[in-house]
Amino acid sequence: MIAELTAQEKHFLALLLCLAVVLTAGQLVAIVFRAIKQPVVIGEVLVGIALGPSLLGQIAPGVRDYLFNTIDIPFFKLVASLGLVLFMFIVGMEVDLEVVRRSGKRAAAISLTSIAVPFALGFFLLGNVLHSDHNCVAVEKEPGITAKPCSTETKEVTDKIAARKALIDKTPDTKEAPKPLESKSTDFLPFAIFIAVSMCVTAFPVLARILTERNMFKIPLGLLLVACAAIDDLMAFTLLALATALAGDGSATDVLVILAKMLVYVAVLFLVVRPLLERFVLVPYRKNGNVLRAEQLSILFIGLMLSSYVTSRIGVHELIGGFLFGVAVPRTNAPNLFHTIAGKVEGVSVQLLLPVFFVIAGQGVNIQGLTTSDILPALLIIAVACAGKFIGAAVAARAVGVPKRQSLAVGALMNTRGLTELVVLTIGRDAGVIDDKLYTMLVIMAVVTTAMAGPLLKVVYPDRWLNRDIAEAERKRTSSATDRVAVIVDDPGTAQPLAEIAAAYGGGRKTGAVTIVRFTAQGGGLAAFADDLGEMKALRDTIEAAGLTCQVISRASANRATDVAAEIERLAPSVVVIGSSDVELIDPIRHLGSDVIEADRPLGAVTSVEVCSGTSNADLASIEMAVRIALFEDVPLHVTGGLSGRQANQIDALGVHRVTATIDGALTVGSATGNAVVIHPGERDRVPLSEALESWVRTEPLILSPL
Repeated sequence: MIAELTAQEKHFLALLLCLAVVLTAGQLVAIVFRAIKQPVVIGEVLVGIALGPSLLGQIAPGVRDYLFNTIDIPFFKLVASLGLVLFMFIVGMEVDLEVVRRSGKRAAAISLTSIAVPFALGFFLLGNVLHSDHNCVAVEKEPGITAKPCSTETKEVTDKIAARKALIDKTPDTKEAPKPLESKSTDFLPFAIFIAVSMCVTAFPVLARILTERNMFKIPLGLLLVACAAIDDLMAFTLLALATALAGDGSATDVLVILAKMLVYVAVLFLVVRPLLERFVLVPYRKNGNVLRAEQLSILFIGLMLSSYVTSRIGVHELIGGFLFGVAVPRTNAPNLFHTIAGKVEGVSVQLLLPVFFVIAGQGVNIQGLTTSDILPALLIIAVACAGKFIGAAVAARAVGVPKRQSLAVGALMNTRGLTELVVLTIGRDAGVIDDKLYTMLVIMAVVTTAMAGPLLKVVYPDRWLNRDIAEAERKRTSSATDRVAVIVDDPGTAQPLAEIAAAYGGGRKTGAVTIVRFTAQGGGLAAFADDLGEMKALRDTIEAAGLTCQVISRASANRATDVAAEIERLAPSVVVIGSSDVELIDPIRHLGSDVIEADRPLGAVTSVEVCSGTSNADLASIEMAVRIALFEDVPLHVTGGLSGRQANQIDALGVHRVTATIDGALTVGSATGNAVVIHPGERDRVPLSEALESWVRTEPLILSPL
């Protein structure tokens, strides 16, 4: 009966069997990877690799040939390509241009740097190192087109051409026979650009999943990262369009024409098509009570297919058209539109069609084809990919004022590549830019960088730091207090300097909130408790007279150190003021993230403030406190050790009068024990000085950082 089936029916049955095998394997692997808290896409990629020549081709070559034979693979590619077009449409829709606009210069600076650094390393380093060994590829012969021959064919190319010829010879039906292969030499420019682009990719879906799992959307960093990844994808696919245009057989003039056509198409897409989508999709969606009807979904699908067709006819890959159309879909004042569309598309694209793509991608990965001489190039690719993306993103984030730990988190997350990288690599391989061996090494890089993103994030930005930042963000949303100070009182009779320091830190403003914490030994009696309340009221009056709000917590305690730590963890103040008798409390409080100020000298006779410059956490905390006191007391500030021009401008912009010489009666602030006010920085990121003092002056954001 099978022999009577037509060729089309055979291909269809092969596709059904392929889907059954791949979906089953994919679901089993997904269970495992969810359990180990790794992106499921890694497991799906590994399934594709396992069903290719790397594993199944080694242990059961007959089974592999039966399931994924060369004649059926082109038909599988058609199905996979449709799934990819739908997937890239969803990725494009995830790029919220409004979020990008709101994040502004910070997101642009981070994203462009995170692309420029790996792109430069990929182009100049990897391009030059890898081109001579991987510039010869086997491509299908196209009628009327003569490929530039390789000066020396590699064994990989020779074997592929011979295997294709043998397959053609034994195929009885010439219509079913695949096209013959020929060798082609890839020029340096498209090769180097493609390698550079493959270093730049950030997987938007994987990044968003990690942000959701760690609740990072509750802090401003979450939206900043979304904007960075969106800009990153836009730039990466623009560069990919350039690489695929250069990979063609046209001249430099032809490439310029292709790019000009793309610019015209993008303009039409956003100036003509986007308003039409607003009218025929978005307006009906709103009128229907935020329900997407079949007519609107059909319009989107028609536009998607036409966009992919147009970009393909222009000369760049059809996936670029799908991505751009997704970006162009308007979503203003359309609650849940993205999730509605994604829910309808992902069930077919991600769950049914994309698994076929993983099989197609895995057929080109042959780990056994790598030799010992490929180990160093593979390690170099991984090193360049990680270093370029991590350093580029982290340094740029730090430079624009993202706190240290959060900037490291930016570097870790922008380094994840996922399925987006696999799409880029497949485009490059299909365009004849890279050979199978280099493709294999780049796929390994994609798997490694995606797998390491989550664990690396937990190392550079541990949960305790994240939880503190989330709590801080929640308090800012629910409280008007800009400065929160806790004063730990051991002896109320000598605590007046502590109250004055707390008032200076809060700037005497009603947005500052001070909590006086006093724990007494049990069994002191009512008389002692009454005396304490009287002395505590005097401290409270001092703080409230300066203009801040103040509350007092006073009770008996069997374990003072433990109760103090618990209260500080609950209050989570920016700074805790203590006297010299409480030095044993410093480390436990610092570990909770609060700065500790140790002070015993009153501020009444202060004529100026003196502090040393520096870039360590302790130095920056000392400078911030010195600036606060100078502003509160309206006295000059003397910074020893010299300031950078940037630091000087930042302090001057806050309205602080700086002097160049020490003034008699100066109050010294620093991290050394000899200072009148000693700063012990908490284990947290330093907030930019302008952000910490945003209630003092109205200025543009200033960044006090060593970068």
